[in-house]
Amino acid sequence: MTQNQGTVAWTQHDLIGLEILRPLLSAGPYLPWSSGAMRASGLVSICNEIVLGQRRRIVELGSGTSTVLLARLLREQDRGGTLDAVEHHAGWADRVNEMLAAEDLSSFARVTMAPLAPHLHGVDGLPWYEEGALDAVLEGPPVEVLIVDGPPAFEPGDALARYPALPVCLPRLAPDAVVVLDDVIRAGEAEIVERWEALSAYRFDRRADEGIAFGRVPAAA
Repeated sequence: MTQNQGTVAWTQHDLIGLEILRPLLSAGPYLPWSSGAMRASGLVSICNEIVLGQRRRIVELGSGTSTVLLARLLREQDRGGTLDAVEHHAGWADRVNEMLAAEDLSSFARVTMAPLAPHLHGVDGLPWYEEGALDAVLEGPPVEVLIVDGPPAFEPGDALARYPALPVCLPRLAPDAVVVLDDVIRAGEAEIVERWEALSAYRFDRRADEGIAFGRVPAAA
């Protein structure tokens, strides 16, 4: 995951989340979990959605510890599920792909390098993932779970860097797809959620205890 400055300390929810995630954490070699990684409690909610919703097509913007853990989950579920992660940093994309290959997880998850470039939907000229590389990732079956934890948005002036995710990916989402935005405790991500709700039929549950906003289209919409 991208570096996330100013993240609040983990809560009791996260300690419980680590216990819930223990089978996945112990299913392979040690994984570094930095301050930029998704909080354990937020990751549990995503795992629950994949298992209970029988989700098979996951796209993750950003990559890291969560990519490997979710790949382990998809292998455990053995339902043909796959995860495509998008990463702007070439060296990190290679590193995560190496981690996946070392555990024979490459058939369940892969990381595609997509450099940041000017984009039509970028707010105030902020760059986003290069269009051609992202289009290649989004090809295929509709996306059932979209996880937005990139590109970096912690520097001054970059607060709305993740806004393009929904306007770009919306046509590729399944009707019942869920969209998860990490770091929603920050003002930038909070504003992005408001913009996304104004843009679309998605409505988001802001889960401060998990650090994420969890969105879906209400059944009546």
